[in-house]
Order: sequence, then C-alpha cells, then structure tokens
Amino acid sequence: MPEQQEQFSNFRAHPSASLFAVSSKDYISKRPDLKDGNCLLATGAAVFSGTTPDRILLIQRAAGDSMPNRWEVPGGACDDDDPSILHGIARELWEETGLTAVRVGPRFGDEHRFRSRSGKDICKLYFLVEVESADGDRTDVKLDPNEHQNFVWATEDDVKAKKVGDLELTFTTEAQEKIITESFQVRAKLSAEGNL
Repeated sequence: MPEQQEQFSNFRAHPSASLFAVSSKDYISKRPDLKDGNCLLATGAAVFSGTTPDRILLIQRAAGDSMPNRWEVPGGACDDDDPSILHGIARELWEETGLTAVRVGPRFGDEHRFRSRSGKDICKLYFLVEVESADGDRTDVKLDPNEHQNFVWATEDDVKAKKVGDLELTFTTEAQEKIITESFQVRAKLSAEGNL
C-alpha cells in the first residue's frame, strides 16, 4: 500500500480547498447536519483535458455494477484511512482511472445528498482536479473493469447534447449531469481570472 499511496499523495491543494485538508471524520464532526453517525462523505473529480475546447473526463459504469452503463465523473467514498478528503479524491481518481492528481481543488457546486442502496446517507463534494500527463497527453486512462467499462473526453456541447460522436451519454443522475455542466462554467471563470 505505501507504494500505491505515493500515486495519490503528491499533489498540491488549491488555496480555497484548505477546509478539506482534514479527514472525513473530522469534517463530519464539525458539521451538525452530518453528525448523525450514518453519513458518509464522497467526492467527485472534474478532470479536464487542457485542450481547446475544454473536454471533461467521463467514465461509464460497468454493466454489472449499480446504475449500469451510465456516465459520471471519477470519484467515490472517502475512506477512514485517507489522511484527508483531498487525499480521498486523489485516491479514488487513481483507483478508477490510473491518473495521478497534481492539484486538487477548488471545490465547486452544491453538495449532493442522497441515500445509498445500503441505507447510508451520502454527502458528495465535487472538486476540479488537474492530473499528471506525459507530453500533455491525457488519454492514458486505465479503468478498473469491475467498476467502469469505457471513458470519453467530452466537450460542453457534447454534455448538453448527451452524445459524443455516436456514443450516447446517459448520466447516473440529474444531479451528476448538472454538476458536470457547472464544472465547465467554473473552469471558464477561473481561467478568465487567471486562477487555474
């Protein structure tokens, strides 16, 4: 595990993400609305290609998993042994895509609150995440076939049309679709301000 942990520990955090440089337990303990003992924290990573036009990484859930064949951004639950929420998002990104986060944050969008199939309350937070790439090539995605079966880099127009070429995009939830659309706006604003 220590060698693997290096894959998702060497990142910088956006200054606005300092609130999330704590464990999920510590974060939940400071949030009265989450402290009922039945809440889990999850994260989602909006990863962009850095090309013009911007493209976001979307991954398709495996046919044998919950919400089969639907599209989402990488992410998942923060584990108790993640040193921080930021480490949790970097770990999930690496586990699901093989991509290494080099910068995590800022956080954007509304929290997505929902109930899991096992009855747990989930609070999901979304972050812009920059990844390491060789020679600017961000196509080196390695999916875990138990969780995801396909990936695509989609433009904002693709997301709005719910289609990339001949590939139909059916998102996991309306909230997921909304956050993906919002990520383009947040990224454009930060880029215009020189804050990327």
